[in-house]
Amino acid sequence: MRRIPQHLFVATVIVSFGAPALHAQSRALDDYVALGLKQNLGLRQEELAVQRSGAALREARGLFLPTATINARHTDVRGRVVDFGEFINPVFSTLNQLTGTSNFPTDVELRLPLKQETSVRVAQPVFQPAIIAGYRAAGAVRDAQEATRDSRVHAVAAEIRSAYLQHAKARRLAELRGSTRLLLEEQVRVISRLIEAGRATPDALSRARAELSDVIQREAEARQLVEASAESFNMMLGRPLTDEVVVEAESALAFGEMPSLDDAIASGTGRRAELRALGAAERAAVAQRRAAQSNYLPNVAVALDYGVQGNDYRFSRDVDFTTVSVVASWNLFNGGRDAARAEQAGLEARRLALQGEDVKRGVELQVRLAWQAAEVARAGIATAEDQRVAAARTHELVRRRAEEGLASPLELSQARTQLTAAELNAVFTTYDYYLRRVELDRAAALYPRTTP
Repeated sequence: MRRIPQHLFVATVIVSFGAPALHAQSRALDDYVALGLKQNLGLRQEELAVQRSGAALREARGLFLPTATINARHTDVRGRVVDFGEFINPVFSTLNQLTGTSNFPTDVELRLPLKQETSVRVAQPVFQPAIIAGYRAAGAVRDAQEATRDSRVHAVAAEIRSAYLQHAKARRLAELRGSTRLLLEEQVRVISRLIEAGRATPDALSRARAELSDVIQREAEARQLVEASAESFNMMLGRPLTDEVVVEAESALAFGEMPSLDDAIASGTGRRAELRALGAAERAAVAQRRAAQSNYLPNVAVALDYGVQGNDYRFSRDVDFTTVSVVASWNLFNGGRDAARAEQAGLEARRLALQGEDVKRGVELQVRLAWQAAEVARAGIATAEDQRVAAARTHELVRRRAEEGLASPLELSQARTQLTAAELNAVFTTYDYYLRRVELDRAAALYPRTTP
């Protein structure tokens, strides 16, 4: 288990597919993504599954190599068994009579089976098509498992980046609430001076103080949202909930130029891990069909045996033996089971091919929708910024006029409300675009630098 984080770190580099850096991202955010991928328990499980499929591939590769086994047998022979001495002894006795000698033994005892036989067997497949098909199937399964892991890595990375942006947005909103509170405090001070100068009525001061109380409450809620989003983000990274989250300036979060729709679609339909997984699963089904069809062909193997046998254990040249065997088998008929298995695998391959086409169309739709949403959000940033600048200028003008008694407290309050709404809209529009770009990156497989 200690090796898993290293594999996940390698995965974060590999799944970038060598893509060009389409946009720059915060270094802090990159570090958070890498940490989150390393700590994610679900990704650790996916990595174990990849390692398991790799072990299965090595097992399939091992079938190409020869096998060596040691076989030993010891038999306790009792009772009536085959004894070649019963046939040999009368013949030898006759020979002794004919030659007038005793050169031939007449007490030969050769019972079968012999008490012991010990041998070493080395076997090598020569022609077994099922081994080749099985190896290809195992390789395709490994590729499918890796693609599944990569898909999960991409999804987790997108979740981390989205959570980071949500926290950054919450902090910007809290800062905005704080600046609004300062504006209202200044507004209360201006109205108090106007009342002292006889240019405003006390009800204007009451309204200003009520607005200040409301903003103070909203600021407290915003601070609480900052803490909650930070805790959720730390929970996602597997860190202590109270750890500080480093949020860099918005300029460091810039996503750069929008890719064209055609480029985004080409990237998504060509590089999405889900499509790679389906393609690998289709190859595995094709390999399984070929494995079933390989049973129509003969299998040939060679075996070499070397050992000793006898009624006692002795290792010498007069008791050892060597055999070389060529073994061939050909399944001529098995009730049509091989044909049925080949048909099932072929149908599964066709089903996966159709599923791949369907998913490809779905990916194109996802990319189109994500691109359109990001493009609309991007176009709204300039508009929101223009509105914010205009509202800020208007508020400053009305504030100065109010200090000189040329604008009513109601006008000042309305200008401040418009400024707050414009600033809020600018924050929401900017971070809405960032979040939509994260979704576009995930849908179109447009991953920055070393993190997916």
